[in-house]
Amino acid sequence: MPQNRFSLLLPLILITAAATFRYLKLGQGVQVPALENFAPWMALAFTGTLVFSKRVSFLILPLLLVVIDLAATGIRGVMQWEAIGVYGAFAIAAGFASRSRGKLGLLGSLMGTLACSIAFYLITNTLSWFVDPGYTKTLAGWVQAMTTGLPGLPPTIWFLRNSLLSDLAFSCLLLAAYNTEASFRRQETIPMLRTSAA
Repeated sequence: MPQNRFSLLLPLILITAAATFRYLKLGQGVQVPALENFAPWMALAFTGTLVFSKRVSFLILPLLLVVIDLAATGIRGVMQWEAIGVYGAFAIAAGFASRSRGKLGLLGSLMGTLACSIAFYLITNTLSWFVDPGYTKTLAGWVQAMTTGLPGLPPTIWFLRNSLLSDLAFSCLLLAAYNTEASFRRQETIPMLRTSAA
């Protein structure tokens, strides 16, 4: 699958918009409740890594998050367990995608995105349960962290819904952009299913 000519315009637009929104949210306290957890980061980490050139390191996006968070919150914001879990989850997703380049079709790419999105939810909510004193350190407390969350805050399951919707939507955009670009250049597109490694 030719990847070195993929147009970076759409990913760059998504990265710029997501970086700006994340900085404003963390650094300036800007909140848009309807868009909570509606971001392209997992799509960029997983699907973006699948379609980016192999010359683009899979660590670029997790490192970009660290830089944005450092600028917005300083070193204390970056060195919290929950933040480290976020960076680690994105790095794992991007690393998995880098090993899957040329091996996944469109359906496999979307399934991989869903799996990474659910894994991200489990990792970050488990870390929240572990470090937040508002949760009891029991199975019931963990279930609360996975479903209703802390009183006075939106249910955490609502964040999972938004994450799944945004991750799939942005992944579809990236895959459509890649295939459109490949079609215009008369290069190989990503098929719906890929039966063998490329």
